[in-house]
Amino acid sequence: MFIELDFHSIFGPAVVVALIFIIGFKFWEGDKKDELEKAFSLLKINILAFGFLLVVLWLMLPITPSLSTFGFPDTVSDIDSNEQLLLYLQEYNQAVVRTTQVLYWFIFIFVWGLLATLYSFLKTFKSIKMKEKEEISA
Repeated sequence: MFIELDFHSIFGPAVVVALIFIIGFKFWEGDKKDELEKAFSLLKINILAFGFLLVVLWLMLPITPSLSTFGFPDTVSDIDSNEQLLLYLQEYNQAVVRTTQVLYWFIFIFVWGLLATLYSFLKTFKSIKMKEKEEISA
């Protein structure tokens, strides 16, 4: 959808918007006393922000016949000139480069965003359970 535009000119502002969303909600919901409620709130906020970023990445994937079976030339005679071959190769190269960029950022967001948030949530949950066990045994 946004294949003609520079990758960073679209994704950079989207990251800034997601960070502002996360920081804003941390301050807005920061007055909660319960640790589990804070962790759950942070998990929800981060899932929404990362979902937004993943939708932006999805919209940046090329929607061209270059990554499917439609549009491939069947014979050499389907390519009339060297200029047509160059245009054909440039289009495919642009689609492959954009797909690689989107995949790179998807993996980065998934690993450092969602998994780190999930780890933080589970760590909070574990510490609450440990406190409950200490209170029961005492």
